[in-house]
Amino acid sequence: MISITRPRVSGMVGMFSAALWLAALFVEYRFGLLPPGDGSFLYYADQAAFFIALAGYLIMLLGMWQSKAAGDGLFGKISLGIFIAGLISLLIAQVVQWITNNPDFFLFPVGGIFQLLGGILTGIAVATNRRWSGWQRFAPLLQGVYYLVVLFLPIVISNQSPSQWAEGLWQVTWFISSLALFTTA
Repeated sequence: MISITRPRVSGMVGMFSAALWLAALFVEYRFGLLPPGDGSFLYYADQAAFFIALAGYLIMLLGMWQSKAAGDGLFGKISLGIFIAGLISLLIAQVVQWITNNPDFFLFPVGGIFQLLGGILTGIAVATNRRWSGWQRFAPLLQGVYYLVVLFLPIVISNQSPSQWAEGLWQVTWFISSLALFTTA
C-alpha cells in the first residue's frame, strides 16, 4: 500500500502544476494573451492558471525541503531557500502585474535569477547528497540546467524570448522533478 506523505502530495501537486502550466501556455499562445494582455476575462483566467501552477511549484519545492532531498547541510538548505525565494518573488510579481498591468515589474527578473540559481544549486545539492538514487537524483539538476541553457541564455545572448515549445519542454522537466519527489517520498 502506498503511504500518502506531505512530500508525496507535494510531488502530485507539482505534476498537476506542470500540466496546468502547459494548458495555460497553449491558451496564451493560441489566443495571443502574452502580458500585458488585452484585459479580457480569458487573459485573466489564463494568468490565474499560471499563478496557480507557480504556487503548485512552490508547494513542490516545500515538499523537497521537508523530505530533505537536498540534504541536511547548509548548502542544500540555502540552495532550496534561494529556489523558494525565486518562486515567491515571481508570485508577488504576478499579483503586482495584475494590479498595475505592467509586466516589467522588477521582481520578475529577480525571481527569474533566483529561480535559475536556486534550480541549479538545488540540482547539484540533490545529486551530490545521494538521498535520492537512480534517475530521481538527477531530475532537479535537469530542470535547473534546462532553464539555464534553453530558456535563460538565449534571452541574454540574443534578447529573444523562448518559443512555446522550449517553455513547454521546461514544464516536462518540472513534471519529472515532481515525479522524482513523488516516487522517493
